[in-house]
This record gives sequence, structure tokens and C-alpha cells, in this order.
Amino acid sequence: MATLTAKENSLHPTAHAVDFGALARLALSAVLPLAAFGAANFLAEAAGLQPHFFSPAGLPGWAGAAIHLVLLFSVGLASGLAANKNGNVLPWGIALVAAMIAFPFPAAALDSLALALVMTTVLLLALATSLRVATASPLGGWLMLPLLVWVGFGAALGLAVAAAWSPPFALINAQNPAPAAS
Repeated sequence: MATLTAKENSLHPTAHAVDFGALARLALSAVLPLAAFGAANFLAEAAGLQPHFFSPAGLPGWAGAAIHLVLLFSVGLASGLAANKNGNVLPWGIALVAAMIAFPFPAAALDSLALALVMTTVLLLALATSLRVATASPLGGWLMLPLLVWVGFGAALGLAVAAAWSPPFALINAQNPAPAAS
């Protein structure tokens, strides 16, 4: 003897509620670093400072600036995604954004070794922030990856250039006066 069972199927699709507050916070966290960079650029230009961006392999300066702005946007977005799940990530994201905003302005005044060391410091801060972001939000971790590649390449290139132009005896040679021109 067979038994029939009636099963009720709902033909009404379930409506997904959209949290507009979370979307607005996420959009704000992505755009706020760009606005902060614009304000810093405005103030620095009023003081007579110009930012200098990392543009390797013959890229024009504007390409380095565009990459820098895209990276600021992605760091803000990644920090916003992670901060929605873990509020402890937010100070690290703010510190990284502040370092990225401040870095291009004193870059021209630094020698190659100091520039490479500052870039390495920004890389270490980016790595620490990326690890915290990735544990809170996997998508945020993926958004941080281009920053790690770009800043890592810049730090490695800067350290290689500093090592190539600073032999171990550079301090001894630097103290000798240059020969007189004849």
C-alpha cells in the first residue's frame, strides 16, 4: 500500500531586505580616503609641496597617481568591509590610509635609502592591515592584494637601488674631498 504526502510549496519569492545604512557606510569608507587625499593635496599645494608618485618602468607620473588613487579606494573599501564585521580593523585601516596619503609628499626630499625604508615601513603596515582585514572579510583581503603587490614592488625596487648605489665603503668615500678640476 502506498502513501501519498502533500507538500506545500510557496510560489511567493522571499524578499531580500537591503540594508541601505550598511551600503552607505561602505560607500563612505571607499570614498573618504579619496576625499582626505584631495584635502591633503589642497593643503600641501598651498604650502608649496607637490606629491611624487611611484611610477616605475617609464610610466608617466599621472599613471602612478591614478594607481595610487585606485589603491586608496580599494583600501577604504576593504577596511569598510572588514570594519562591518570586526571594529578592531578600523584603526589599522585608518593608519594605512593616513600613511598612503602622507607618503607622496616628502618623497622628493628623501634620498634613495630613506625612501626605501619609508616604503618598507608602509609595506609592513599594509601587510599587518591586510592580515587583519582578511580574517574579518575574505573579499576585503582580496581587495588588499593589489596594494601589497604595488607597495612590495616599490619597496623591493627601492631597497635594490639603495643597495646598488651604496657600497659598504660609501661612508669612507663620502668623507674624501672631490679632486680639483683642471
